Amino acid sequence: MILSTCLIVAVLQASLQYAMGINMNNRDILWYRQPAKKWIEALPLGNGRIGAMVYGGGLSERIQIDESTFWSGEPSSENNRPGTKELLGQIRQVLLNKDYEKADHLGRNLTGNKNNYGTNMPVGELELDLCMEGDECKASDLRRSLDISAGIANTEFTIYNNPFVREVFVSGPHQIVLMKFYSWQKVKFQIKIRYDGIGNNTGITGIEDEDYLINGDALEDLHSDGKCGVHLNGRIRVLTDGKSRYESGCIVIDQATAIELRMGLATNMFMDDADHMVKEQLNAVQSQTYEELKEIHIRDVKDRYRRMDIRLEGGKETAVAERKTAGMAEADTAAPWNLPTDERIERAAAGASDPDLYALMFQYGRYLLIASSREDAPLPTHMGGIWNDNIYNRIDCTQDMHIDMNIQMQYWLAGACNLTEAYWPLFHWLEQTLVPSGKKTAREAYGAKGWTAHVTSNPWGFTSLGWSYNWGVFSFGGAWTAVLLWDYYEFTKDRAFLKDFAYPILEGAAQFAVDYLFFDEVTGWYMTGPSYSPENQFSIDGKNYFLSLSTTCDVVLVREILEIARKVSKELECADLELVERIDQILPKLPPYQIGKKGQIQEWMEDFEEPIPNHRHTTHLLGLYPFHQIDARADQDLKHAAQKTLELRYENFEITSWGMAMLVGYHARMNDGEQAWKILNDTVKRLVKPNLASVMSDETSMWCGTWELDGNTGITAGIGEMLLQSFEDQVVVLPALPADWKHGHLKGSRIRGGHTADVEWENGKLISFQIMGACSDKKRIRYGEKEMEVQLQEGIWAILDQLKD
Repeated sequence: MILSTCLIVAVLQASLQYAMGINMNNRDILWYRQPAKKWIEALPLGNGRIGAMVYGGGLSERIQIDESTFWSGEPSSENNRPGTKELLGQIRQVLLNKDYEKADHLGRNLTGNKNNYGTNMPVGELELDLCMEGDECKASDLRRSLDISAGIANTEFTIYNNPFVREVFVSGPHQIVLMKFYSWQKVKFQIKIRYDGIGNNTGITGIEDEDYLINGDALEDLHSDGKCGVHLNGRIRVLTDGKSRYESGCIVIDQATAIELRMGLATNMFMDDADHMVKEQLNAVQSQTYEELKEIHIRDVKDRYRRMDIRLEGGKETAVAERKTAGMAEADTAAPWNLPTDERIERAAAGASDPDLYALMFQYGRYLLIASSREDAPLPTHMGGIWNDNIYNRIDCTQDMHIDMNIQMQYWLAGACNLTEAYWPLFHWLEQTLVPSGKKTAREAYGAKGWTAHVTSNPWGFTSLGWSYNWGVFSFGGAWTAVLLWDYYEFTKDRAFLKDFAYPILEGAAQFAVDYLFFDEVTGWYMTGPSYSPENQFSIDGKNYFLSLSTTCDVVLVREILEIARKVSKELECADLELVERIDQILPKLPPYQIGKKGQIQEWMEDFEEPIPNHRHTTHLLGLYPFHQIDARADQDLKHAAQKTLELRYENFEITSWGMAMLVGYHARMNDGEQAWKILNDTVKRLVKPNLASVMSDETSMWCGTWELDGNTGITAGIGEMLLQSFEDQVVVLPALPADWKHGHLKGSRIRGGHTADVEWENGKLISFQIMGACSDKKRIRYGEKEMEVQLQEGIWAILDQLKD
């Protein structure tokens, strides 16, 4: 019997997938029928330090491979400007007199020095060009994929009916990049490999023994002077049945049927001899096969990824009808993951029901945090995690740690989504870099004890006021970041961590807050400022201003850090009595929430006109989410005011990925599942790219359509809030379940207290809720109007059937 070419290819592809342990009908796989045409379509891999973006081409492949410590710039002891303390007092006085014009004039000198601030730079692109005999050599039947449960990118294609496979992963346990490329039928080929720097001099520079050497420097002249930055060393070790040689910055491999690349990268940011470390990493795996290394890598990723499971499904009849309307074949209606991911996104944006796509986005956010922030990573995530599209390096907004929203949102999912080890790069950076520098800034810029940091930071310890007046005057970025320490404790109940590690940092943040505040005899309130509401401005008599006193965001953050410091002192019974007394005096006298003439929660203490009513920042609602200062169930006035705020804001919203994720969280906290779902659906329509990345508006915006990690991690955190919420002794089950997610479950979710919870529902109704106790604890559980109290015991499941409908 003679089989058709297509059938041969199909059988071989199925055999390949079986041999490699890949199930292409898997909910955890992103897949496509064509290569990525640009960076934002490529598929991300990472191990917390090295990040890769895989394009998945046929004859020509591109893999951008970056390293998180590849930074330009250098430390500086002169970021704080002299005279700031005196200027601060002057501006406070004119603001108390409501002289915003003079405050604006004085405030333009209230900045820090940028100096050689630097930026994280992309390193380079690994380019692989495949050469085979024949005049019309071309790839067909291409399929590229990313298994987010295993952290492996795979590309399959055929040439002259011969299947080829390329597989890439970035190993956390071994800290190297591995790639395997082979002909299934052992057809010989030639391949040329380059690694060319992106905006820098990185390249393959020679050969030493069996390693091809990589060298490069992180030098640029927009965010530093072009003369300072780290040096990078790397090595590529080639294993092949062919012959390899070095040729003018290129690796050439001839007469091969299979190749394996093992690649290491490191910089001198934290070590004297990065090349030696990379060589040792490669030597350490010399005796292990690719399959052995792959198995270790998969086990490492799955151990984290499989802690949670989520299923979201619509009603079967509705789903079938809607998918048919959207043009899907009958066979596709039961399993939308059988469709390529880009097609699923397009169909969902067009109105087809695909609840499982949102489940995939939830897990994708978890995957990205697993890939970008691991316990041994040298730095926390920057704006793009560990991936770098090279946009922020070319505009004023650097690829750094933004601490006025972004870095916090990147870690909000860590506790509830059972990834608490992901916090540790952030915590180490806090302790070793931000706090020591922040003490200097608190002392020099404010004459205050404790420590502070403002809007942006970097590995060099920048904590000063921003270098631009219209965004840099915000004193509580450090305190906001420190709040994550308390989150970690609430989700782990690790008292040793709280006492020995977290308390000194939290105490210092609280100490700065009480020293920074001043008492206003006229209002009887403790005030903050001069400050702005992050990146926003207000209008008086048709003129726009930035600075005011006691913005709502400031007050929320002060209240949060002071209440946390008081809780920690009580928890540990080791209070600084003087500090606690001051906190107890201040908290009742912080300005309360104000409701404005439009019925909204005011962004400023006064009901100013808003020149940008659709502004992307909504930080005056932080007390609603992620904090719990506003209880939407108990305080109906503030709930209605928050709803009005969102209604006004969302009209022609200045759309950003993280801004949309915030809106999801707000609506979830107000038990409005339909509106939260609408925001998610709008995000898919307007911001989500083929690789599921949620981007910053489009390429015509001021952010040029760049990808920020918090857009995706924020979506995950928001979906989690829709399905399960916990704060202090309360747990709320299915608080914001939309009608489109008719059936489903969420398993392995962490709740505060360190416990693990599973929830399952059918036809929009709860059918099962249970909690595995981590310790002896008492919780109040609420589902709809039902409420009950449960006593949890360590290691025992509490099955709460009483909550079922």
